[in-house]
Amino acid sequence: MFIRYIVVVFLFLASFCVSLFAKERHYHLTISRGSHIVNGKKYVNKVLVNNSIPAPVLEFVEGETAVIKVDNETNDKTLIHWHGLLIKNNQDGVPYINSLPIPPHSSKTYRFKLIQSGTYWYHSHVMFQEQDGMYGAFIIHPKHSQGGKGISEAPKKKDKVIILSDFSKESGETIQKNLKKQGEYYDVIKGTVQSWYEAFKSGNALTKWRNSFQRMEGMDYADIAYDYFLVNGKQQIRLFSDFKEIEKVRLRIINGSATSIYKITYGGEYITVVGADGLDVKPVKVKSLPISVAETYDIELEVDPKKTYELRIESIDKTGHSQVLIGNGESFFVATDIYWEHPIGVTMGEMMGMKKMSFWSELFMNYQNEFKDIPSQQNYDFTSNYNLPSLEELKPMMKKTNHTMYIENSEDSMGFRIVNRSPELRQNNVYDKKKSIYKELTYDLLSTDKKIIVKDGIKLRTLHFTLNGNMGRYVWSINGKPLNPNTYLKIKKGERIRFVMDNTTMMNHPMHLHGHFFRVMTDQGKSSVFKHTVNIPPLDRRIIEFEANEEKDWFFHCHILYHMMGGMARIVRYENSPGSKELANAREKSKEFNYADSFFLRSRNFLQSNYYRTESSFFNSFYALDFDIVGDYDTNMEGELHASRILTRYLEPYVGVKTEAEYGKFETTPTLGFTWVLPLNISIDLKYQPEMDKKFEFEFESEIQLTSKLQFNYEYSSIRNFYSEFEYRQNKNLSFIASYNKTFKKWGAGLAYTY
Repeated sequence: MFIRYIVVVFLFLASFCVSLFAKERHYHLTISRGSHIVNGKKYVNKVLVNNSIPAPVLEFVEGETAVIKVDNETNDKTLIHWHGLLIKNNQDGVPYINSLPIPPHSSKTYRFKLIQSGTYWYHSHVMFQEQDGMYGAFIIHPKHSQGGKGISEAPKKKDKVIILSDFSKESGETIQKNLKKQGEYYDVIKGTVQSWYEAFKSGNALTKWRNSFQRMEGMDYADIAYDYFLVNGKQQIRLFSDFKEIEKVRLRIINGSATSIYKITYGGEYITVVGADGLDVKPVKVKSLPISVAETYDIELEVDPKKTYELRIESIDKTGHSQVLIGNGESFFVATDIYWEHPIGVTMGEMMGMKKMSFWSELFMNYQNEFKDIPSQQNYDFTSNYNLPSLEELKPMMKKTNHTMYIENSEDSMGFRIVNRSPELRQNNVYDKKKSIYKELTYDLLSTDKKIIVKDGIKLRTLHFTLNGNMGRYVWSINGKPLNPNTYLKIKKGERIRFVMDNTTMMNHPMHLHGHFFRVMTDQGKSSVFKHTVNIPPLDRRIIEFEANEEKDWFFHCHILYHMMGGMARIVRYENSPGSKELANAREKSKEFNYADSFFLRSRNFLQSNYYRTESSFFNSFYALDFDIVGDYDTNMEGELHASRILTRYLEPYVGVKTEAEYGKFETTPTLGFTWVLPLNISIDLKYQPEMDKKFEFEFESEIQLTSKLQFNYEYSSIRNFYSEFEYRQNKNLSFIASYNKTFKKWGAGLAYTY
């Protein structure tokens, strides 16, 4: 008996020691700058992790403690964010919110307990390092699938990770500067500049006129021209090539792109979605899987060893794709093409998924959204009686009815699309009713077995805010205010929080909340899906809810990198336990949290035989200093300098000074006025100039895109008559000009250079 007791104690102590040892898993990451080869071409000054892009896959088992040493061998500060992980605040990895960055040639060791399982990822949150290559997969295997034996026992043969990315030869910082110079800068490179020739050719002239009348410039689904779209760092990979019989496999898909949104299609019968943002969902069969930036989805596929299937990952602007070949059989099954419509034929209402929206409703909404750009204070609403949001709250553009409760799974209700240009109604999204296969995944198709339970007396705090954008200046904001060191969304621990987010822009915004999972509220009601990132399509609304069960400060932002850096971000602050004053003081001096104050220069310079002209602007997110000068080569010249407040995406009041010279005689006057964009994208300038003979001057100008390369520019002044120009854009910088200037009564030709 005594011996048996000793043996039991010995075995217990041995298993306890083994479990202690197994609780920690160590990784060592080295961050450096160097060259990277894609498709046989070498690209320099990229961010490498362990000499690789993407960074290594980190794998753990639920319940383990991750111990990750990071050596920073670059000349820049850095820091790693563990995307989607529920970990202590000081391990989250956002500079100046929950920790200081890792200085150059220094190290940091992260240590955190893993209390969840699923598909996640990690990336830098410092400046543009994510675009330059600093991202990788983070996989946590569930406890019960390991049998206590660790990752080596995981069924890796049937479980693969793919991480998607967009790759540019340019650095992220250069891309941001180019976007600031001109919002449509990369359309010239992509060849996606929208013209009247294209509109007439495709039968969409009326739609283009309609959109122009509503002051919508040439729409596009993406801002940037990328050199490659990659999967696991390559344009094409092959998986599951050694099966002998039909098998069901799992793919863990991570969108680690800086800005690119994709639609994924498959050569097999369907894709089964079984996980979203790391958590299990009820299986859904779809033909097409949209995946926004920073989202992850787990899918299951059936693989026949006699066949090869294409899994195609195509950017939503259809400028490129990457490819996964599934299996190694002789028969090849091509993925279905994604539904796509040239943006030149898409109205404002159709971008919202509402084909029957009237012209006047669109026009009214356009002006209404413009004035939401004016900075406003964050409002908070409180209630002690929790109710699910009504359909009217979830879909404010729907006609108001007497129904305020959910119509669960009703086929004639509107779907909650993930990205723009998705099926409008749920019934239109059905591909095969008998097999329950849908054309495209939408958020309302995702649900969980864990229903919403809110205890009596829990306070609901509701925050309504708008997502705003100015493509002309490339400024992005929340409630009209770009991020600064003290832009907070304030909450308290123990509350239930509801964010009501209205996207007033024509772009998608994948919004990510650090340190929490939230419900994406749909007509699934209490079974609405858990996520950490939700995409808000153009001119749409999303409502999310979560339990405030943390402390200190957490980051909330658009995960399109250049929207975040442009200001679409906030600090979620727990009022009863705010972050440290040391970090708050560091934020005040940091570049990341003061990026909205950074100034950029853009300039267009015309040198012609009949006259010269310069239009330059030195601006940040709030103010602009504009300098314009036009003159002939005799003694006639007009120059103007004014300082403006960027009030909305279209309206800028200003004060300034103006000088005119005629036959060597100079007149100078202060000016007060405003510029505003009117229908048909005509920009007006109305100014008061007290020292001139004519106290008021009215100007209007516009650029009409005739073909992808040729545009017609004109300006009229109530004092100076007008000029008109034909401009042929050879590339993003150089143009050829032919013009007539009524003021100088001269025809001419020359060059223009855009900087």
